[in-house]
Amino acid sequence: MKKGTKVALIVTGIGVAAAVAVFAFRGSLFHTPSQPAAGEPAGYTAVKVSRGDITATVPGSGQFEPNTMAVVRPDSNMPTRKVVRILVVAGQRVKAGQALAQIDASGLDLDLESAQANYDAQKVKLENLKNKPVDLDLAQAQASLTQTKLNLEGQQQNYDNIKALADKNLASKNQLDEARRQLAIAQANAEAAGLAYQNVKAQSQQDAIRAQESALAQADSELRKAKLVWESRVIRAPVDGVVAEINVNVGDMVGPSGIQGSATGDKFGPSTAIMTVVDMDPMILQAQVNETDMGQVRIGEKATVTPTAYPDLHLAGKVTQIDLHAQVQSNVSVFNVTIEVPNPDGKILWGMNADADIAVLSLKDVLTLPSSAIRSVNGNSQVSILDQGKLVSWDVQTGASDGSRTQILAGLDEGQEVLVPSRRTAAQNSQRNQPNMGQVFRVLH
Repeated sequence: MKKGTKVALIVTGIGVAAAVAVFAFRGSLFHTPSQPAAGEPAGYTAVKVSRGDITATVPGSGQFEPNTMAVVRPDSNMPTRKVVRILVVAGQRVKAGQALAQIDASGLDLDLESAQANYDAQKVKLENLKNKPVDLDLAQAQASLTQTKLNLEGQQQNYDNIKALADKNLASKNQLDEARRQLAIAQANAEAAGLAYQNVKAQSQQDAIRAQESALAQADSELRKAKLVWESRVIRAPVDGVVAEINVNVGDMVGPSGIQGSATGDKFGPSTAIMTVVDMDPMILQAQVNETDMGQVRIGEKATVTPTAYPDLHLAGKVTQIDLHAQVQSNVSVFNVTIEVPNPDGKILWGMNADADIAVLSLKDVLTLPSSAIRSVNGNSQVSILDQGKLVSWDVQTGASDGSRTQILAGLDEGQEVLVPSRRTAAQNSQRNQPNMGQVFRVLH
């Protein structure tokens, strides 16, 4: 055989081999894989496509605090009085409106009764005013004016008569002085009656009613304030919860200006908490999350919370709030994420630490494969399968991944097997995939 013929055969052989390879590769892309033959190639492990859940989480950690915290302070209407009874103890569960403590109420009942009586009187006066015609008021004022005028005329006549007698020494000086005094009284009564008549005449019924309504409103305001003062003698729980702290003792003076300890003699200061009532179910975990993970966290996402005190306890929580302003800790920006956690048995206490895994991805009952079974080739996801006893590459469409398992969207069915190379085999395949320039040079020459 000639040398030129040998080169031609080699080239022809290379072309045939390339054609076969291309055919095999195209076949792996477009045909449906048959069930793999029994047995696994050395260095590979068969795994099946199976249904499962894929969950991705973001870590966070922080401390528990109550869902609701109500600080009971002296009421603004409360007079400064002495605490006479404390009706609860720390740790006791209370209902909204339940009595917590009592202050000295001496005299407050009298103030309330006085305010009530004034209100009732003003109310009756208004009702009478509305029921009495204004013409009657005017008639009464006219009659009173007429009477005083007649009395003035009589007293004037009496004075004139006594003065005439006194001028003739027929009446004493005392008689004249008395007549003058009676005349002055009659003149004053007449002037008052005249002024009253003019006032009634100028005043309409509606004006009088409005004035009395204003007086009644003032009385009502004073009555309501007296009731608030009376009710403030009992300090009540503003919400359902547990008494967390008690800051007063029997004998302490409490009022809007603060608390004065009778035993210590502390002076009054700003309004101070009498007690603190907290709602312990649910509890709130204020978890801190690294800024690199915050882009995945959303309000409403579920979280698994593990208290440090109970490492085997995994509580189901929910993200309810995300702070928009970061805090810097050790040169790292973190965001506060509020997670609501049920606490029906009260095991979680205020200030306990906990870790949280916030579920930013949750897929249920989807087709999955171990992530190690999938590789990326030129931007495509591929797996290895046995096709008629031969190891071939197979394109698949993948979805979400939690790192250990990856969702299969298309290309494989449930129950089909793919081959996962061992670490040694994978390394060898990687080396074989590197170009061998020496072999290429010999083929071309």
